[in-house]
Amino acid sequence: MSENDVLLRLFEKLDKSGDGVISHQELCDGLQSSGVSPSTIEKIMEKLDANMDGYITLCEYKQAIQHYD
Repeated sequence: MSENDVLLRLFEKLDKSGDGVISHQELCDGLQSSGVSPSTIEKIMEKLDANMDGYITLCEYKQAIQHYD
């Protein structure tokens, strides 16, 4: 399994509702349970949420991770 596949599985895991986007709350819930600080989660959200609508779409996520493979 490539790193890209692993990162896509992470998207699916964080998208608890299965609606194809990661909400701010889903990101917080998923990353805080792994010990990531709230300030780091906010920075991640800012970087991944390209259109700043409060949701990370699969397209935004893929663009952010495209250099991994």
